[in-house]
Amino acid sequence: MVSENDNIELEALDEERGLEVLVEVSQDGLRAYMDLKPPRKLRRYVNDFYPINKLDIMVHSVEERTGEYTPLQVIEEIKKHGVVYGIKEDVIKDICRENKKGIHLIAEGKAVIDSTDDVLVSLLDEEEEIKNEYESVDHKEVTKYKTVKPGESIAMLTRGSPGEEGRTVYGDVIKPKKARRIEIQGSRNISFEEESGIIRSKKYGTPVKVERGNNIHFEMHERLLLEEVSLKTGNIRYKGDVEVRGSVYEGMEIISNNDIMIFGNVSFAALSSGNNMTVKGNVVSSKLISGYEAEELKDPNVEVRRIIVEIGNLIKNIKKLSRIELEKLGIRDMPNTVHYMLNMKNRALPYTIYDVLRKLRKDNYDIDENSITILLEKCKCFLGTYGMITDLEYIVGVKESLKNKFCVDEKRNITGNIFLNSAMNSEVRASGDISILGRTCLNTRIYAGGRVVIKGNLRLGEVKSERCIDINKVGTEMGTKIILEVPDKGIIRMRCVYPDTTIILGRHSYKFVNYQTSIHARVIENKLHLR
Repeated sequence: MVSENDNIELEALDEERGLEVLVEVSQDGLRAYMDLKPPRKLRRYVNDFYPINKLDIMVHSVEERTGEYTPLQVIEEIKKHGVVYGIKEDVIKDICRENKKGIHLIAEGKAVIDSTDDVLVSLLDEEEEIKNEYESVDHKEVTKYKTVKPGESIAMLTRGSPGEEGRTVYGDVIKPKKARRIEIQGSRNISFEEESGIIRSKKYGTPVKVERGNNIHFEMHERLLLEEVSLKTGNIRYKGDVEVRGSVYEGMEIISNNDIMIFGNVSFAALSSGNNMTVKGNVVSSKLISGYEAEELKDPNVEVRRIIVEIGNLIKNIKKLSRIELEKLGIRDMPNTVHYMLNMKNRALPYTIYDVLRKLRKDNYDIDENSITILLEKCKCFLGTYGMITDLEYIVGVKESLKNKFCVDEKRNITGNIFLNSAMNSEVRASGDISILGRTCLNTRIYAGGRVVIKGNLRLGEVKSERCIDINKVGTEMGTKIILEVPDKGIIRMRCVYPDTTIILGRHSYKFVNYQTSIHARVIENKLHLR
């Protein structure tokens, strides 16, 4: 309790403060700001505060600079905050000399310059899309075949910049983002000038860009228009689209590395396409093959894939070798190990390499001599020069190099669909889907790497799919022998099915002995369910 007679004495204490450097760094780490407070003394004063008859006081302070400081001292304080790169020494000297107050930019990092993507620009004129009366694109009427002649420019590749690394004020390196680097794969179709980036055609045709990851090559597609295929025309072997406005007659053959379109019937004939196949009429006693199932098509990647598979087998067998087994054989290094395996379990590898090289040189494959030479160089370590093989990783590297150079995917891609109106007494094989959209499919063997869809009736025959079979009506009231087969994970759907129809799902099978509807067969927990 304080009264009027009490004496209260207050003493203000002065305070000495040294050099203070406050540093703040931006969120991206590229700029550092400093708030500098020099060495100083804080003098504090106590004053009575109105009204005088109350115990109200006020303390105020005055800063007095008490010492000198150097730019080196300031820089050392800045470095204590972790800022070591891009320090602006001239700015700091100026601040120290003029005793500037406030917040100043005292360090600046180096901004990263991201690399830019390679850009491939088409040099061909674009055609306008045809629109119907409803102002929507009528795809049935759109047919674009831009033809070029030998020496004509197709596209131009512009290389992107490599970019530059950045650095924060903390000294951390900022890596530039990776950009897309395009590799143009040479072939008999085009030539590529690396300096100018110009891609030119070597033949007449329609250039089609094919992208497989960062590898791009051009195929020259040409469309062959025929009124019919008969003895008048002879058998057709064509690298491009084939369109027949009429029918394909008995004994004739069409081989195309792209699409086949038949508006008429196909009778007692054979069709092979590298891509899709469509027959608007009826197919009678004929053989239709599409996609990778077409062995007649000369694709160098398919042949190189044979070598890659054999190299993979060599790698697996070497991994299975035990150290004890190698010691018994007196084998102590990788070259001798490879030599041993190529004369025992992997004798097929050298033979496959020689066979592929012979086919690529002799047959009409779309590959240039330079690519064949590269293939030989990469494979010569398996043809006698075993000393090149230092370890197992070297063999893995050869395998990956072949996959990248020739754009080979070890996993089989499903390509090539077949669309039919009807099929009778025929064989139909496709890497992709098979769709029979008409009323009848009679006594026909069907294999599809994708789905099989039959909108009408299936009477007699065998149907095998790697995925799914979907049929409207299977069999007849009299009973006809029909086999439907899919893998364990496949599905078989039938709207109605008659007796004497057998379904196979992997290791499970079931034969219908009476008429049933709404079948949705699949394997669940190793049990076959029909619905």
